[in-house]
Parts: sequence; C-alpha cells; structure tokens
Amino acid sequence: MQEFFDSCTIALPMAERPEAMRRLSADLFDGMEQLSLFIGKEFAECRARWLAGFARGRITLVNAILEGRPVDLASTVQRLGYDLTLHHIALILTCEEPVPDGVGGLKDTARNLLEAAGCSSTLLLPVGTTRLWAWGGRSTARPTAFRHIEKPLSVPAHIQAFSGLPGDGITGFSQSHFQARACEPLETVAETRPAGVRDYGALELLLLLGNEMPAATDFVVRELGPLAADDKSTAALRETVLCYLEQERSVAATAERLYVAKNTVLYRVRKAEHLLGKSLRELGEDRLRLHSALYLVHKLGTGMLAPREKGAPPAATRRRSA
Repeated sequence: MQEFFDSCTIALPMAERPEAMRRLSADLFDGMEQLSLFIGKEFAECRARWLAGFARGRITLVNAILEGRPVDLASTVQRLGYDLTLHHIALILTCEEPVPDGVGGLKDTARNLLEAAGCSSTLLLPVGTTRLWAWGGRSTARPTAFRHIEKPLSVPAHIQAFSGLPGDGITGFSQSHFQARACEPLETVAETRPAGVRDYGALELLLLLGNEMPAATDFVVRELGPLAADDKSTAALRETVLCYLEQERSVAATAERLYVAKNTVLYRVRKAEHLLGKSLRELGEDRLRLHSALYLVHKLGTGMLAPREKGAPPAATRRRSA
C-alpha cells in the first residue's frame, strides 16, 4: 500500500497530490467498508444455514425419540446437549405472531418456567417461528409439577404455555411432551384464556371427560336438561349446584365458598331440584354424571351447552373467529 502511494506521489504534480490523496483514501475506505459488509453478510448467512441444519438435526433426533425409534443414547445426549437419563418435565410454548428472542420471548419464558420447576438443565427446540418445545431436567429428584409451584408463574400475555407431568428417563421425556401436547386443544375450546401454565395434571380429568367433544357436549346437554339454558340466572344455579356437590351438600360450606347467604343457597338448590325433577340428596349413581356435566361447563364455558354436529367447531371457537 505504501508503494502505491509513493508511485502516485511521483506521477502527480505537487499541486494535485493532496486532492488525489484525499480521493484515493476515501475510495479505499469505502471499498474496505463494502468488503467488510459483504464478508459479514456472507458469514451471517453461512452461520444461519449451519444453525438451521443443526436445529433440524436436533429435531430429527427428538422426533425419533418421541416416535419410539431406537437411538444411540450416548451420541444422542452429546448431540442434543441434554441428558436423557434425568428426571424431566416438558413444556410447549406457542404464540400467534413471531416474537424476537430476548426478554418476553419463547425461549426466555421457557427458561424462567423450568427454573421455577427446579430444573438444572434445559433443552429448547424452536419448531417454526411461533412454537417451542422445551424440556427441563433434574438429576436428584423430579422437577416440581407446575400446578404445585406456589409462587406466581410469569407467562407473557402473548404466549400460551402447556406442560406435562414430571417423568423419568427417556420414557418420561416422551410422555411428558405428549401430555403437554394433549392440553393444546383445550385452548380452542375454552371461552377464556387462563393466565399461567396449563398443566396436564390439573386438566387430566377434563381431558378424559372431553376427549370426544361432540359426545361430551351431548352428554352435558342431556344430563343438565333445563340447567343447560344459557342465561345468567341458570348459570348461577349451575355454579351453586356444582359447589354444593363439591362441598358434600353442605349449605353452610357452599354459602361460605360462594360468598352468599345460606337462604340463597337453599333457594337455588330447590329451584335446581325442581328443574331437574330430582333431589340432589338422592342422586345415587347419577351424582357423578351430574357433577361431571357441571364440571365440563365450568371449565370449558357455555359452548358446551349447545349440541352440535360431530366435527363442527365449539361455539366458543366460532364466536372468536367471527
């Protein structure tokens, strides 16, 4: 470079040298800047391709595990960077729009949740731009199920989180993931979106009862009869009867739980009995059926009160998409 400048000094008249040197310097700096930008862009694209291939490879391995295909445990652990022999808990996080990594992103939220469950290691696998599979592991004991964590769990409003139960080894790794996945359909059925983590353990009975939604809706309408009316006064009756059954038909306990007078509970119970045509104290085997129907409406909303054709979306879903 110095020889180039010396040659220019000799070739140019003295009066033209400063301007020529200025233009040469500017051109050289501009060229170096363009070269740096080009190299940086190429590096970023190569790195992105490598990371994408690396991520695809990890997802392929995890899918093999989930499908029950035999894998070499040692090499799989090395490639995933996660010990499959640990005690695990799985999460699935979703959002409607892509969220940048960082505070409030899918990975950040998953790390915070798994840390709250007592996990010492994590495996985070983005599946597209709006979905994340995550696992947390502990070596000494099982992670804490999310429904048993006492402190509030922070989940941003734009993210939905679903969790499985704690499990052991490679079997627990798969089972917990499928349990988390089983919770997702309830997001499209329930009328309101609950905050926090939707834990399989807290939803297991609901999932079993509502596994076949058209049949579950028909069951609710059939069991509730006149109590399936979708209005405020009947909703109060359903709430009271559900609480009354859960409190072992104690009027005092029901009144305390619902923050109403005992006479109000008695009035609602008698009115519900009149509509049902039977005494709530003499239900026999029908108690479980009535309790289950009320529980489904309580958890999934009034969309369960309208019978629909098999395969049709729940009423709550139709209202949101309209």
